[in-house]
Amino acid sequence: MPSTKENIQKKTESFLYIPPHVDFVLDRLTDAGHEAFAVGGCVRDFLRGVVPHDYDVTTSARPEQIHAVFADCRLIDTGIAHGTVTVLVDGEPIEVTTYRIDGDYRDSRHPESVSFTDDIEKDLARRDFTMNAIAYSPLRAFCDPFGGREDIAAGVIRAVGDPYARFREDALRILRALRFSAVLDFGIEEETSHAALALCPLLLHISPERVRVELTKLLSGVAAPRVLLAYVEIFKTLLPAWGQAASKWDLTALAAVLSDLPSDPILRLAAFLLPLSDTDQGRKAAHALLTDLRFDNRTRDRVVKLLSHLSDPYEGEGAVLRRFLAGLGREDALLMLALHRGMAEAASAPPPALSSIEKAREGVLKILESGACLTMAELALRGDDLIREGYAPGRRLGEILRALFDAVLDGACPNDAAALLAYAKNHFPPQSK
Repeated sequence: MPSTKENIQKKTESFLYIPPHVDFVLDRLTDAGHEAFAVGGCVRDFLRGVVPHDYDVTTSARPEQIHAVFADCRLIDTGIAHGTVTVLVDGEPIEVTTYRIDGDYRDSRHPESVSFTDDIEKDLARRDFTMNAIAYSPLRAFCDPFGGREDIAAGVIRAVGDPYARFREDALRILRALRFSAVLDFGIEEETSHAALALCPLLLHISPERVRVELTKLLSGVAAPRVLLAYVEIFKTLLPAWGQAASKWDLTALAAVLSDLPSDPILRLAAFLLPLSDTDQGRKAAHALLTDLRFDNRTRDRVVKLLSHLSDPYEGEGAVLRRFLAGLGREDALLMLALHRGMAEAASAPPPALSSIEKAREGVLKILESGACLTMAELALRGDDLIREGYAPGRRLGEILRALFDAVLDGACPNDAAALLAYAKNHFPPQSK
């Protein structure tokens, strides 16, 4: 990748480390006579001492000029109408967007039009929060017209300009404010907070897919319990079925459960939906909620399974733990124990209760390490094996196989083909024709 000695010196002295592929994009644009800055989340993360996952560049160059500057690179017109072109450098995608001003928002989500500008500050003025409205160039250092660096240092989420205007433009920003607060453990500035609470009904205009993404990240955040308690009315408005059930719960206790859990998204979702776990109707409502938010089937089914098996016994050894594992599956049994532990710690359960959970966890791990039979598919005897021994196909055959599986779980018979056949003939002899 070409680089002049002047550029190398410039990069060395820059306050923020810019990766080579991003530097390449910035250099190309500035060498062609355009302004160019790294912008948004990557700058925010740098200032927080976190290595960014991706990088966005904003530039005075128009889309057709971006195409001309990077004519020798692979380009994707990601959002050409809004001035965005993705440049691939050594396989790394970088979104390059022309400075722009958004037109009117009519659907509480998208501007009806955009116009391009040569003024970086006008581009930054359209962004959501001050911490995301900072641009950085190795040539010009920071462009921070709204005090984003100070807010990052103070751990504050503040809307750019009038928060009521920002949230009316794009209601998803309300949920993004809560998500950033939960993930970064930042507080939300007072006026921005008031606007979020006042305008939260606008969230009902947001697509379920976008709500799903933000909610999942929010619940996995370190400060999710605090955000839940501070903005419970937003959650109730956004998710009415949850809100109705949560009104009958001690939400301080629910937040305490969340705070005692690992940040696994399945586990956090299950904990958040605990108010819907008490009845069959509630669990059906949880299933419907996850379906409506377009969660994939596997995530939805795992979360609902945790809610449905909360009362499964786990205190004991051998058969109790094997049945516990068989009911939940290898993947979710340990999550269930983590959920029980979180619930016990939130309730200030006495040490013996926590010890029984830890003992169950150790027992589950030993069973998993042993490779024990935990599903019908792992049974060493098949239906065809029984048919060859004179058993007739049909419903009774399935019942016998289920009984054999139960015998293995209970420790009454080893998972061995010969032993299972002998057990079957002794307890369920073939019926004479």
